[in-house]
Formats: sequence, C-alpha cells, structure tokens
Amino acid sequence: MQSPILLAFIDKPNATGEQLWQASILCLRLGYIPQSMTFAFEAVKKEPDWQARYNSYYLYALKLAAEFYEEIGNYTNTMFYWEQVTKQTPQNMEAWHGLAVAKANLGDFGGAELALGQALRIEPQNQKLRKLLSEVQAHRT
Repeated sequence: MQSPILLAFIDKPNATGEQLWQASILCLRLGYIPQSMTFAFEAVKKEPDWQARYNSYYLYALKLAAEFYEEIGNYTNTMFYWEQVTKQTPQNMEAWHGLAVAKANLGDFGGAELALGQALRIEPQNQKLRKLLSEVQAHRT
C-alpha cells in the first residue's frame, strides 16, 4: 500500500477526497502544518460536505502549530498561530492565554497585557491568568 502523501503527490488531480484527507492527517502528525492544511483544503474542494470537518481540523492544526512552535522556542510563529486561533474563536480563553505568553516571551508586555485582558473577560475568576497579568504588569514598570 502506498503512503497517502506519496499517492496524493503523485496523482493529486485524481486523488480522492479521502486520500487527500488521509494525507493531511499524516502531514499533521509529522509536523508539516502548511502541507497538511493544503491537503485538507484540497480534500474539501472535492468533498464540499466536509466543510464543517475542515473548520474543526483547521482550528486543531492552528492550535497544534502554536503549541509546537512554543515547545521549540519560536515565539514569533507561536504568536502568529495563536493570533489565528483568536481570530477564528474570539471566546477561546486558551488561545488568548497562549498569545499572551508568546508576546511576553517576545518582550511585548503591553501586548501580553491586552491578551490577558481578553482572556480574563472570558474567565474573570481565573487566578492563574490574574497571577500572570500581575507578572506581566511588573515587567512593564
């Protein structure tokens, strides 16, 4: 059996939506986020009924990319991906928290404070967020 990625690359115009979808999942597991999203997009073009599946997958891939880049210390990319998640799901406290941490790691304490403010609007009683906000504010002075 051929790899879904190999099959999709070799015969992309004739690959089925399912083959492209499997290629997107495999790419995501391997950490090839942009390629994964390309395959997923191509799959949905062939299978328009999969739009909801794609939307969920897209958010999952963005979050995974943000976490991956944070893990390796690339806070610029971490920030980019968390920003994308906040644009898609503005009520996502985790995304605002991740964005705040990335901005703080880049030395953008004002931006971190704003992102934490957004997170606290969603979860006003979250003590972890309040503590982080105090730490960020201490760096600004």
